[in-house]
Amino acid sequence: MNHDFEIRLRWRKTHPSAREIGGDYSHESIVTADKHAALVASAAEGFGGDVRLWNPEELLMAAIAQCHMLSFLYAAHEAGIDIVDYVDETRGTMNYQGGKGSMTNVTLRLTITTTASAVDVERLHDEAKELCVMRASVNFPILIESVTVLPDATIN
Repeated sequence: MNHDFEIRLRWRKTHPSAREIGGDYSHESIVTADKHAALVASAAEGFGGDVRLWNPEELLMAAIAQCHMLSFLYAAHEAGIDIVDYVDETRGTMNYQGGKGSMTNVTLRLTITTTASAVDVERLHDEAKELCVMRASVNFPILIESVTVLPDATIN
């Protein structure tokens, strides 16, 4: 079964903001889709973009991180395992040389709060790896560093 998705990306010729460097054009764009809030994006700071805005590399990492999370939570639900909290501090690396670049890896750095064992959590990660469409769509390694902690009544 196919699932189709559509977005609209718009860039207009304007002068760069004071936070943008490089070139005499703005790096800012607006991404929209029906029934979604608009997303204002830019290039990464190292490419002249506005550091306050999302850049393509961060959006790619966010898509991977969210896909893994949703797949993980689905696997946990199916297994009857209660997840209390899920925190991911994702980090990615891009290699850029000679005017060409590519992401070389993304590491999902997770803290999972649950009463389940670390072995059960690892099994859920393995299932999520198989389920995650974003993981299957990229050609670089996605690594997982996961810590399992017991629930505490003071979780914020």
